[in-house]
Amino acid sequence: MKLEVHKRLSELSAAAGKDYGKLVQKLLAIALLEAGAESLTDRCTQGIDLETVFRGKKRAIEIKTSERGAVALGKKDLEGLAAREKDGMRAYVAALGNRFLDEWTFARFHAGELQPSQSYSITQLRPYRDREMERAVAKPFAEAVMAHADAGLRGGQGALDEILTRHPAYRRA
Repeated sequence: MKLEVHKRLSELSAAAGKDYGKLVQKLLAIALLEAGAESLTDRCTQGIDLETVFRGKKRAIEIKTSERGAVALGKKDLEGLAAREKDGMRAYVAALGNRFLDEWTFARFHAGELQPSQSYSITQLRPYRDREMERAVAKPFAEAVMAHADAGLRGGQGALDEILTRHPAYRRA
């Protein structure tokens, strides 16, 4: 991650507190749309965070941010990912740490391999990585952070929702 992107995310984290994860979710949604997602559903309160058709494939993405390099998944997260897999979607845990060298890790979900309420280091997710997804969002995410972090700082989730609604492929559930 470029230094300026890391700095903007750090500022966003410090200012947003508990809302940081949701703001990052919105920035990733913007990045996916900018990278060519054919459709994207943002589930703001219920269910898996993002559902998208990206590069012709249906994908479900549970997003986790981490201050300490580890993420925990709840029972509802794992059940939601398993349900999306049964529906024919590729399910992912997308994790972003807060260190300068951290990038997105998109880990393919495999039912039964992750346990609820257990902490997993982002490094533990690496064997499940989808490098194509990681490469596809790296540049658009950095661009989204640089272009829209100020809106997130000033107006929170609502400001980023407004930006998302400008994309015809976006839908809020």
